Formats: sequence, structure tokens, C-alpha cells
Amino acid sequence: MKLLAVTPLGRNRDKSRLWIETRRLDALGFPPGTPFTVEARGEELVLRPSILAENHVSSRRTANGLRPIIDVANQAYLGPLGELPELKITGWFERLQISPTRRAAAILRSRRLTPPFRVLEVFAGGGTMTAALTGNDHFVVQAGIEIEPRFADVWQAAHPEAALIQADIRAVEPSDLPPFDILIGGIPCTSHSNLGRAKKGLAGKPELGDTGDLFIPVLSLVRERMPSAVVFENVPSFGTSLAGQLVTTHLERLGYHVFTTVLKPNAEWNEIEDRQRWLLVATLDRPCELRVPGIANTIPVSAFLDPPDPIRDQVDAARIARTIEGLRAHNVRHHALGHGFGFTVLDGSETRLPVIPRSYHKINTGPFVQTPFGLRLLRLPELERIRGHAVGKTDYATGVEILGQGVLTGSFRAILVQVGRFLTER
Repeated sequence: MKLLAVTPLGRNRDKSRLWIETRRLDALGFPPGTPFTVEARGEELVLRPSILAENHVSSRRTANGLRPIIDVANQAYLGPLGELPELKITGWFERLQISPTRRAAAILRSRRLTPPFRVLEVFAGGGTMTAALTGNDHFVVQAGIEIEPRFADVWQAAHPEAALIQADIRAVEPSDLPPFDILIGGIPCTSHSNLGRAKKGLAGKPELGDTGDLFIPVLSLVRERMPSAVVFENVPSFGTSLAGQLVTTHLERLGYHVFTTVLKPNAEWNEIEDRQRWLLVATLDRPCELRVPGIANTIPVSAFLDPPDPIRDQVDAARIARTIEGLRAHNVRHHALGHGFGFTVLDGSETRLPVIPRSYHKINTGPFVQTPFGLRLLRLPELERIRGHAVGKTDYATGVEILGQGVLTGSFRAILVQVGRFLTER
């Protein structure tokens, strides 16, 4: 017979106390009254029956007879385990082994971590979030997971020393991943954004979309590897969806301290693009609460634009002129029907930009830049300056998609600086 159990580490007068109460102790050679020894082996205890020992198995009288109880309160034995939330008990005949559970071991590991902390990025895209770690001595990029080859190539070029797993995260075995301390990522939002729900008919059930269930393998990865900290982001509506609530509550039930908020980049993080995001920071050792700088952006969009160039501006405006005419006609028709379609035109004085989507290169939405020759699209270097991240050598469509589905690197750089300091200062 083998015993496998998980028990909370009890407290008695503010002292640690190990309490094991089960009838199976009888069959394992620990009946009531049996003397036993306790041997400390680092962060493990081994209990064995012994003729001469100061500890004895006690008991509780129940309707079916005596139930054996092992009660260990000696702090000399429990010292290394004293602050853990729970312990694993593995029993064989005449031997009980007491050790930290996976969660408890992860908490111990977290308390002993020193920088640089190894980072795994899931749904890595082109690396807009790992780019926020540049210059941050608290972290080193260890690995990334990305399914799209175009984005994976860009991510790997930016992190040549890191491991890139190019696969659907549903197919990745946690044991195949290298060691990591911090898990970061933007869980795909195409099924959870307002636009995605409308296009895919997912009102009230975004979890059934093609990417709506991707939070499940992420939680499985967290459960298997128990990183010291987790940083996730998504659209604001994800936080109130069933998926978002499950992510939060499941992490809490795993033992994490969870902090969530909705980022307001333009009003509070000095960003020109108002790309509001749901943010989650979960830590094992103790709660982490981010400080919001509360700085509204005052820099005009002209500071992010290329200098006026008559030749180039004319070419760019001419290239999309017919599409702009079609968009204007489309908007006029819908305006007459009472619909609120429209697009943003920039003259350079704006201090706030609407969200620039990953489909921006398809010219089906703004914002557009006003020139003497008509409207033009934002160029890739301009988008890179707005987003605070250069995607490297890539074509316009791929660059726009990477930036459009990524994070605002500037504000996430500030966020990850706070997380790094929190994990370092104990």
C-alpha cells in the first residue's frame, strides 16, 4: 500500500505544525502508540518507526475505532519547511517522506532567485514585448513560442541566442521547454476583441473562436512549470470574459498573487497611441502592485512623422487615392443610414492616436496622414516610432502586422522595470 497526500502545513501558537491524520497509517506500520524517528534531509523529512524514539503516533477515537495521528511540532525539524503553504506526503511501509509540493517548491525557488531572470515569451509574434526587456539587466530572454513563420523569423533574428519553438502552443510539451523563471505573452485577442466577436459571430462566447481557447494550454504550462512571475496582456474585454476570469481565478487557486488593471497608455503612460490593454501580473512569493505614472501624452504626432517630402508624399497619396475615394463613398452611404462609420485624418497636431490595427496595410481604416497631395498611410518607420520598437528588415505588411498585434513597447518597458525591481528587492 502506498500513501500519497497533500496537506496544508498547520500553525500552533504561531509555530509550524505537521499534522497527518488517516487510517492508512495503520497499514503503513504507524498504528497508534508507535514510536517513530524524524530525520531531516534538507527540505525533506523522513519518518520511520523505531523502538527507541521520543515521538509517538497518537490517535482520535471515532465511531469506527481509533484513527492514527502523526503530530510533529518540533521546529528543529520543520524549520526549512516552516513558511510553506503545503506539503506532499508520500508513504510506503514503515516510511513516510514529507517534501514540498510543486507549488511550495516553486515558492522556495522564487524566494532564492537572483537576476538575471530567464524569460519565456508565448505568442511571441515579432517580439514587441521581449523588446521591452532591452537594457533591463533583471532579465535575459531564454525562449519564445510562435507559430507564424514570418513572425518567428523576426523574433529569432532579434534574439539569436534564445530558443525559438515554432509550433501551436497546444502541441508543445512543457517538458520540451528550457528552464525559465518568468512567463510573458499577449494571449491572442482575435476572438475576444469587439471586432473579432462581431466578425466571427462570437457574441457571448468568444472562448469558442479559433483562438479563444488558447488560454487553456497557457494555464497548463503555468501549472506544470510554476514560474516565479507571469505577465499577460490582452484587449480590455478579455478581463471580463469567461476566459479572463478563469485565467485570474485559476492562477489564484494555484497560489499566485494576481494583480490586474486596464492600461490607459495615452492618459497615464505617456504614449501617443491610445491602445488600452488588460494587464495581469501574477507573482508567487508576495503580491506585486504596479505604480501608474499618471503622465498624459503631450507630444504631437508630427514628432513621429517623417519630414515633408513632396515627391514621396505625392507618390504615397496617389497609390491609395482610389481606395480613399471608395472609403469616403462608403462612409457617406452609411452616414445616411445613421451608422457611424468614418476614419481619422492626421494633420500633425494630434496628441492622441486611435488604435492602429494589424490590418492597417489593407487600407480599410485610418488613421491617414494629410498631405498637400491627398491622404497617405503611415510609413513603417513612423509606426515603429509610435510603437517604440523597430521590427528590423521586413516588408511593410509583415511589419504592420507585427506592430499592430503587439504591445506598446515603451509602456511595457516601464512595467517590466517595475516587475524586475520587485523580484529583486526582497
